Amino acid sequence: MIKKNVLSIVLIVTISLIIILWIGTYFYFQGYTETERGTFGDMYGTVNALFSGLALAGIVFTILLQRNELSLQREELALTRREYIIQNDTLRLQRFENTFFSLLTLHHQIVNSIDLQIPFYTQEGLIHNEIDRYDNLFGRDVFKKKYEEFVSASNENRSNFDESVYLKKYAEVSTDFGHYFRNLYRMIKMVDDTSFVNQTNPKESLKNLYNSRYKYTSIIRSQLSDYELLWLFYNCLSINGRDKFKPLIEKYSIFKNLPIEKLIHKKHKELYNR
Repeated sequence: MIKKNVLSIVLIVTISLIIILWIGTYFYFQGYTETERGTFGDMYGTVNALFSGLALAGIVFTILLQRNELSLQREELALTRREYIIQNDTLRLQRFENTFFSLLTLHHQIVNSIDLQIPFYTQEGLIHNEIDRYDNLFGRDVFKKKYEEFVSASNENRSNFDESVYLKKYAEVSTDFGHYFRNLYRMIKMVDDTSFVNQTNPKESLKNLYNSRYKYTSIIRSQLSDYELLWLFYNCLSINGRDKFKPLIEKYSIFKNLPIEKLIHKKHKELYNR
């Protein structure tokens, strides 16, 4: 700003001096002949050349100043664009995380809402004719109870996975478990579909894309109990999940903490890509 003011003052002073000198010479040479005026003017030919050179230098200087200002403007625009991209990436990540953690909260609500009534037994056996004599199980206890029933129903030829036995046990709890598996699939699928590419450094972001997705699927994995994992294991071997869900489970190592010793048969772990 100061430089611009100085240039403006110099320009005004220079123009004023030129006008004053021009007016002064006009009145000064009124009593001279044209030949005398021409001779006097030729004496200052070098001065004319000097001023012409200074004028050219001024034009060049002005062009350089404009070039510098344009360069600064381009840098400022680049910084503004970078800041806008960073803000856009941040907002996009925030929107994803809001949805992700909402689904995670919903996951816990679904688990806690699962309940199961089982008949109450005494030493004499099952009590009949008393409608209030039931044990009530909730949440993860239901996964444990129904998995134990599934294991008991799979006694024969345990080394081979019997899908029909699984589907029969699943049908008993399909209302609650179906909702559970659909929400769990939607969470993992959303992470898999999300692009975590940072536009300010897309090449580096692409290299770390899997790591970014793996971070969120690891959060999901950490929320699953042993018996949820066991149910998920066999659900993804059945028609319910082997086409769409199983590839995602393998891709993000969801069974990293699976209790292998609780599988119906340890050989079943070979049914998944390690």
